[in-house]
Amino acid sequence: MASDDPDKYLGLSDDDAPQGGDASWFRDLRNATRVLTGWNLGARGDIDPADIAQSRRAFVLVGLGLGIAAALVSWIVDGLGLYVFGAAVFAAVTVTSLTNAQAEGGLAAAGADMTGAEAGSDRRAAQIAGAVLAILLVRVAALTALAPLSTMLAAFVAALVLSTSAMALASLAGRASDDEPLFSDHGSGQLWVSGLAAILLAIVFIGFWTALLAALVSLVVGALIWVGADLFGMKRDRNLLYAIRIKTELAVIITVVAVT
Repeated sequence: MASDDPDKYLGLSDDDAPQGGDASWFRDLRNATRVLTGWNLGARGDIDPADIAQSRRAFVLVGLGLGIAAALVSWIVDGLGLYVFGAAVFAAVTVTSLTNAQAEGGLAAAGADMTGAEAGSDRRAAQIAGAVLAILLVRVAALTALAPLSTMLAAFVAALVLSTSAMALASLAGRASDDEPLFSDHGSGQLWVSGLAAILLAIVFIGFWTALLAALVSLVVGALIWVGADLFGMKRDRNLLYAIRIKTELAVIITVVAVT
């Protein structure tokens, strides 16, 4: 008898989905995209907590896809005569738009929590909007410093790949019993393999030694943010992971700027 759930034909259903092979990779990629961008991609209902934890191995692939999309838009903008600054602006806006500002908003929300701004208040909304704008400006400034265009785009793709990997690896510092399903030691081996894949991809885009240095910087920055969470009153929740993603992305870009 045919299944009533069309997703099951592709192994993408949240219920009774196969746990191995290409089908589970498609499912994990879709769920990872939902976590990092907020797009449902045709899925129905919430993601099962176990599937959220499993999807972290595909974070790097989502980062790569976001970087390639931003690079394509920037290349078109540069060809239209807006040159490196315009390309940097559109690259930053493209990623922010494609991800629905999930990470930027998460970092901003974490900052608002630290100041005690109440949920739903005008003060909190203003703080979050200001923080998101500041992140965009820093991103554009750092990318513009990486002219020519080829260097800028390569660095941005590498930054997105390494930062999504850092976010996934940071989630291992949590416990499987935490309320947030991203904090889990499930599949830790796969996450370290995806981290290695992120470094290899970064090597392709920015070179061997620069990629190794950038990867080291991203891990150090991520670790400092995690350790400093208690010191600065940051909750160890999903917003903290988003903060790690944004800050490691910017750290990688700045590292490439310093090296080049």
